Amino acid sequence: MSGLVFMAFYILLFIPAGYIVERTSLKTVSIIASGLTALGNCLKLLAISPDRYYVILASQSLCAIAQIFILIIPTKVACTWFGADEVSTACSIGIFGTQIGLAVGSILPTIIVNDSNDLDTIGDGLNTLFLYNAVASIAIFLVVIIFFRSKPPSPPSESQAELVTRIEEEKMSHWAALKGFAKNKDFLIVLCTLGLAFGLWNCFGILVNQMFSYSFPNESNALAGFLTSAAIISGGCFGTVFFGYLLDRTHKFKWISCFALTSNTILSILQAVFMLTSNKIATCIIIPLNGFYSGSMMVIAYEYAAETTYPVPEALGASILNVIIYLIAIIYVVILSLIFDNVSYLAGYIVIVGSLAMGTFPILWISTELKRRNANLKT
Repeated sequence: MSGLVFMAFYILLFIPAGYIVERTSLKTVSIIASGLTALGNCLKLLAISPDRYYVILASQSLCAIAQIFILIIPTKVACTWFGADEVSTACSIGIFGTQIGLAVGSILPTIIVNDSNDLDTIGDGLNTLFLYNAVASIAIFLVVIIFFRSKPPSPPSESQAELVTRIEEEKMSHWAALKGFAKNKDFLIVLCTLGLAFGLWNCFGILVNQMFSYSFPNESNALAGFLTSAAIISGGCFGTVFFGYLLDRTHKFKWISCFALTSNTILSILQAVFMLTSNKIATCIIIPLNGFYSGSMMVIAYEYAAETTYPVPEALGASILNVIIYLIAIIYVVILSLIFDNVSYLAGYIVIVGSLAMGTFPILWISTELKRRNANLKT
């Protein structure tokens, strides 16, 4: 439920959030994001009692609003602070940080909150967990206020210098940019391919406990949490940095995307086979391996979106991409839940693999033009 709250808030508020990002400084945006996160985590300390579920939803809503800004910040910071041959690597390192948080968030609750029938024991564990979250988020909030800077003294690249000038002169409206996106074939292909793949990865993150419990009914959810963390670390951390560096060194966006999407589809087929046959060892190997490619779709998609939509500010393209990702995740969560409950898990896996396969081919039709890269090559 709380995971869907995050996605719903992003879909509802991405336009005003994108407007704020483009009309204010990076430091202001970072203070808003870290401040709302700290406030939401502090509010959770009042939600230990089972009859205060509404407080949890309220606190999660604050954190969800903060996440809208947090997801936009890495690509914005990368383009603002780093040069043409560093921007993809910088973006991947920014995403690395968010994925580390997700990995810790997947496994830490299973360690701190004991699985018990005693409500007092569970309450003590939740209180400890929420206290750690509150202290950590307040510390991050203070670090942002004291040390974070909005921009370097001068633009690091030709594309950023040109973009700053264009924004100051034109102040392009969000609606005009959205109309441009609807006519941008390359950007639409990025949404339909990389956006679909990462949306399905988000869907897997929500349904993993249900899928794992079906395949391995005698195993605890702790193993599912561990595998999810391993997949996030593999893809969201190591994979994003690897592919970010590869994009910076080669600028072969089309072929790197094709390779990642194809590998993701093949590994998803193997994952489905191993889970349906209840092969625990193979499943424990294939989920982190699949995560290396699935989790890496985020940085590839962000950077490809920036290349295909330039000179539109990066934050708006990233916002649209995230909306599509979350819409896909929500739709597939609903569809797959219905299929798992009313048809079969085999049918559900066929839908997943079939969607990934159909979403891979359109990347072959995308052009090789990199608009931001071309602007950086101008002398």
